Amino acid sequence: MGGPPSLVVDRHPQSVLGVSLLLAMLSITGCDVTASREPAVPVAYQVSLVVARAVWTGKALQLVATPSEPTDLLWDFGDGQELTIPAIASDKPIEHAWDTPGSYTVSVRALHPQRALSKALDGVAIRQVQVLAPGVFKPSQSAFLITRSDVAVALSEDADLMTVARLVGEKWSIERRIKTCKTPRTVTFEPIQAPTKVALSCEGSDRIQILDLTTGQEVASHQFPWGSRPCAVLWRSDGIFTTLRGRGQVAHLKIDGKLISVEQQVNAIVDARGLASLPDGSLLITRWRSAADHGALVHWRPGQDKVTEISLAWADLAPADSESGGVPSYLDQVLVRPQADEAWVPGLHANNRDGAWRNGIPLSHDTSTRAVLSRLKIDSNLPGSVTEISDQRLLFEDRGFIQAGAISKLGDWLFVVDRGARSVERFDLARGGVQAGSILQVGYAPRSVALSDDGNWLLVDAELSRQLVIYRLTDRGPLPQTAEFRLPLVDKEPLSPAVLRGKQLFNDSFDTRLADDSYIACAHCHLEGESDNRVWDFTDRGEGLRNTPSLIGRGGMAHGPLHWSANFDELQDFEDHIRKHFGGFGLMTDAQYAETIDPLGPPKAGQSEDLDALAGYMSSLKTPMKSPFIESQGTLTEAAARGRALFYSPDLACVNCHKGPHLTDSQWLSPAVPLLHDVGTLKPSSGARLGQSLLGIDTPGLSGVWNNAPYLHDGRAESLESLWTEHNPADQHGVTSQLKPSQIADLVSYLRTL
Repeated sequence: MGGPPSLVVDRHPQSVLGVSLLLAMLSITGCDVTASREPAVPVAYQVSLVVARAVWTGKALQLVATPSEPTDLLWDFGDGQELTIPAIASDKPIEHAWDTPGSYTVSVRALHPQRALSKALDGVAIRQVQVLAPGVFKPSQSAFLITRSDVAVALSEDADLMTVARLVGEKWSIERRIKTCKTPRTVTFEPIQAPTKVALSCEGSDRIQILDLTTGQEVASHQFPWGSRPCAVLWRSDGIFTTLRGRGQVAHLKIDGKLISVEQQVNAIVDARGLASLPDGSLLITRWRSAADHGALVHWRPGQDKVTEISLAWADLAPADSESGGVPSYLDQVLVRPQADEAWVPGLHANNRDGAWRNGIPLSHDTSTRAVLSRLKIDSNLPGSVTEISDQRLLFEDRGFIQAGAISKLGDWLFVVDRGARSVERFDLARGGVQAGSILQVGYAPRSVALSDDGNWLLVDAELSRQLVIYRLTDRGPLPQTAEFRLPLVDKEPLSPAVLRGKQLFNDSFDTRLADDSYIACAHCHLEGESDNRVWDFTDRGEGLRNTPSLIGRGGMAHGPLHWSANFDELQDFEDHIRKHFGGFGLMTDAQYAETIDPLGPPKAGQSEDLDALAGYMSSLKTPMKSPFIESQGTLTEAAARGRALFYSPDLACVNCHKGPHLTDSQWLSPAVPLLHDVGTLKPSSGARLGQSLLGIDTPGLSGVWNNAPYLHDGRAESLESLWTEHNPADQHGVTSQLKPSQIADLVSYLRTL
């Protein structure tokens, strides 16, 4: 129904009697009846059409039609214009340009010489062409993985290594590996057409390093002060820009041969992370871990001392299959379209709206966290005008955390990677950002994605598979599910097999033993081992409001019992969370779990190789985070030295609980009985301990406390100062009521050095 009309041929126009009489007469006259033929039915023409999917306005697009027979071609470009090409030129490409952005239906008709009988004899081919406003600049943003022309560069943080891959013909291969400074974070090409140098940030050694890709040698470097933690890096014609996570700053560096100097360094935003350029030379800088009530990035123009904050709104959305309330967090990249009309910010949507205590709606595995893409509007008529289009925020179903992305050269495709789900997701920006396919089973923890200049190759950094995964793309075809190349990112694995396996599991949500529907991984609350700085409502777990602790420097069980209520006595007890709250089937067998279900009962250690590996990875996180509030390890300012004296003063009683090498007295008094303290912070919202009365709080260690706001078990203290100025009225949490404001400031100065 609804198809083209068909030609009906009546092969028996006469009566049976008439036909019999005619045949008899022909036989009498000697005619050869078998030589009689009815006219042949015309064969319909075919035509194929090859045309790119997208083009900018005003730019001529080549269209190639190939008819099955030489014939006239009738083109319709969907914009009111038509063109007839004579048969003599029907095999030649034509060109057309559109003046207005939009989606156009392009058709070509191969005209059949007998089309008067039926237009169905014509060959017809139809394609949709997306016409976009032209790009106004080449976007650049900080990234773990970069491509330019025929070269790709990827980093390995665990190995302090950079891998250079090159495309020769149709084959990608490893060209060389280059040793880097400690913990390389992001990398950027020098700003020329055929770059031979890159700059990279090294968070572990507080350095910016420039390396020669052809020799592997260091060309220049800059050393920042202890604990600066340079993260994002962008190399532009006006210098190198980097974020300093430890200081919440952005720095502008100038290069003079082998010398790098600081041109400008300004306060940007707490937890400053990603960088992206705008056409006017200004920069967008993300805050990695969001505040409780909004996500944020800032706009900064080099040369100025101030920044303008751009807020990503807290969402008041009831939980459903494809949405939930809360705040976008883990904001790293800002992906600006070449049209400079909009940008996308990948991240994780943390549901701090719901919970049994907060509103009577318990959190579940599919409402706690979900992947998010926040959409920003950029107004070119108002320089620096960048705002979120909050009602066009994309919230994902069956995905937990989008870490990074890449936009195509034309601005029509957006590719993003979901770290836990091991997937690439594609969105059609030419049609408003609709989802347009996935690539599954990319590898463990894909953290960055890049496109080749010609758009033919999609490259993914599968960090914990230690692979650069490369896919061949077609302009109109479906996304490939098989990689063309899987190139190793290390020659020798820097971690032990058990720790690597544990790190893979820690970051994974695709394995159904770990999670249901790919929503939750351990890393979604402890990315890179740190705290997400969230307060979660765990009332339905038999607990209460709980502030996420950092795992960095803890060394697994080195600080004693786990959690604020000391409800776990071994790292393998996280099997309980995996089964009950992540929706996973578990790493143990059901029988093993049934025998060890009490987290303070029979041990789970030794029951599952993978569960032990997960515990082994967490135990490997022994190295404390460097504090930016000291000049070098062990060096204190005068204020911090005064604060240290106060901290260890018997009069304040801080060391009654915060003592020993980890500044905690956390311990078991007897099996299943922990040492807990009531320091005056318990409230009804503090909930319970394993479903029973909560009589006190386990003493947390203080390593990295400068980086872990908010404070206390329920996160009520937004700053270290407020611990004593607002939340210690009865001197139960240290005897501090007699301290002067200057003394509290000294005490805080010391704590920030830990």
